Amino acid sequence: MNPSLFFTFTLFTAITLLGIITPYPYNLFPVIFVFILIPIIDAIIGVNKTNPTQEQEQNWKTKKFWAPPLYLYVLTHFLILGFAIHQVHTHTDTDVIILGVIIGLHNGGLGITVAHELCHKNDQFHQRMADLVLTSVWYQHFAIEHVRGHHFAVATVDDPASARRNESVYPFLLRTIFGSYIHAFKIDPKKVLLGSLVSTIFTLAAFEFGGMKVGVFFITQAIIAIILLELVNYVEHYGLSRKKLENGRYEKVLPIHSWNSAHLFSNLILFNLQRHSDHHASAHLHYTTLKHQESAPQLPTGYPGMILIALLPPLWFRMMNPKVDRIH
Repeated sequence: MNPSLFFTFTLFTAITLLGIITPYPYNLFPVIFVFILIPIIDAIIGVNKTNPTQEQEQNWKTKKFWAPPLYLYVLTHFLILGFAIHQVHTHTDTDVIILGVIIGLHNGGLGITVAHELCHKNDQFHQRMADLVLTSVWYQHFAIEHVRGHHFAVATVDDPASARRNESVYPFLLRTIFGSYIHAFKIDPKKVLLGSLVSTIFTLAAFEFGGMKVGVFFITQAIIAIILLELVNYVEHYGLSRKKLENGRYEKVLPIHSWNSAHLFSNLILFNLQRHSDHHASAHLHYTTLKHQESAPQLPTGYPGMILIALLPPLWFRMMNPKVDRIH
């Protein structure tokens, strides 16, 4: 895919902006966009299984075509958040919970996805950008746990972000949210505490600036962003497990240890996050050069549609358990 196509994310941002400025019930359109329109568009447009050539991969890397969409998002992340805070502060009729949900979907769907991409970079500049975005949703420790924990323990019982077979999404959310923080704290306690301190300062500043309404809004958007991230984690590795070898170590991470979706539209919105097997195989690759892995288990739709199904455990188990059993 041409790297310029990843500016598609701005559609999500524009719809979120409309959600900020329009009254109820029109302000619910961002929710409809994420969980209804994206799956419908995925079904209409279909899948894209083409991979970049070696020449394209090198050219996109050398010219840093991956960077502008990420930089633009980081800028709009804080502009959107600031505008929403201004809206809550100046409009007494604003429903802070609905607005918190709208901004949380944006910051969890796009913000943490972009931060995920940035935290994998080897330089301090991009890692600090990731930290800044993550602290605005109370989840800076994700950068530590994901890179230094999840990528090593994925698809094992040692990984709090890998959902087990027959584990409902609701207990998984509790296990992964608290487990990921504890795991990250064990890896780098100083950085985790610093991230928590910065998030606390952001929250206190919200209360100081706009009182209870702005504070409640800020906390709500963070909670929704965190839940959305962990719902994606649930979908990405549900039921997949690596075998333990005789030496006590786990087998190498393979394409079969991540669920993938080749649906074009949601991959453009999510910066190719759904090409997840290749990300685990080559975490250094930029999102523009991730490849479709045909040998990986494939989802019937993109992550947004699968999240809706995951929220209904009986339906999820009926759909996904047979797929898991065929792999193992």
